[in-house]
Amino acid sequence: MLKNQIIDRYKVQRFFLLLLNQWKTILFLLVGLTFFNCKKKEVGPQRIDGAPYHQEIGSKVVIGCEGNFGWGNASMSVYNTETKVNTNQVFNTQNNLPLGDVFQSATLFNGDLFVVVNNSSKIEIVDTVNFLSKGTITGLTSPRYFLGISSTKAYVTDLYADAITIVNPSTFQVTGSIPVSDWTEQLLLLDQTAYVTQKGSNQVLLIDVATDVVVDSITVGREPNSLVLDAFNNLWVLCSGGVNEVTPSLVQVNTVTNTIMKELFFNSPAESPNNLQIDTSKTQLMYLNGDLFQQSISATAINTSPILNAGNTVYYGLGVNPYNSEIYLSDAIDYVQAGKVYRYSFAMDLIDDFTTGIIPQDFTFLEN
Repeated sequence: MLKNQIIDRYKVQRFFLLLLNQWKTILFLLVGLTFFNCKKKEVGPQRIDGAPYHQEIGSKVVIGCEGNFGWGNASMSVYNTETKVNTNQVFNTQNNLPLGDVFQSATLFNGDLFVVVNNSSKIEIVDTVNFLSKGTITGLTSPRYFLGISSTKAYVTDLYADAITIVNPSTFQVTGSIPVSDWTEQLLLLDQTAYVTQKGSNQVLLIDVATDVVVDSITVGREPNSLVLDAFNNLWVLCSGGVNEVTPSLVQVNTVTNTIMKELFFNSPAESPNNLQIDTSKTQLMYLNGDLFQQSISATAINTSPILNAGNTVYYGLGVNPYNSEIYLSDAIDYVQAGKVYRYSFAMDLIDDFTTGIIPQDFTFLEN
């Protein structure tokens, strides 16, 4: 239609005369458009299953498969929660390269996945849409976990370095380090403080992220291995007790005063709890101790009744979906063959199970 056209009988006649005079041009354009639409359409980047990315349905769960130490067979599986389709060896397939030796952990930060490959002494930065590598952070010793602080700063804990490495997550460069006295493991950020488990010294370190200085420490149980924040911003730290050394414990810390609120003890030094997680409401703790256990943050004693018995399975990894509290359990089987993952509702109804790579143990939940 002609812009600002005033419809009256004279201009209508003129309009149709113009159309008649230009019929050849219009016909040409129509033919051209028809020919163009018959050509193969370019739909942009493809998912690993071949469908256009904008047609993605359901959330994705990235499963880190540790692989065997020294074998270089770490891998990444990607599971679609809606279609229940799991795809193994995604990084290897998309990049035509092996991921490396021992998938330790993965962290979603600024839209990218930072994959810590422990024995390869590196972090792969992976695009969460096509799972192509965007770069690699090298110069690490034996990295364990990644914590994003800002677009220019992140911390990486380490098994042997006696330091927390500072890296730039945008340039993929090592920019500094924070000296510590021992092996550091999981860490999390609350306001301007990073809480870091220092396993060898039985402590949680407090780092001022503005100055990159350890400003305090809290002595907890033997060998703290994992930590979460609850609904009241209290810190929960799970301590394994070492290998048959002392009785394990679950410690609650007030993050305002940085003092211990309560310490709940397990029954025996022979127990080895690990993989502390929390549900969406941040009121229910979950962890592995042979079987799967759950307990309220208001509990005054350790729950000795599992919500799921391991039976003949080897529960090695645990993940709780932060969007719906679904529970993912990995079975390492014999630590040599491909492992298995079980997906449960929060009410412990089995939703699905599927085969992954070797020794699945880490879960990262990607929301569309």
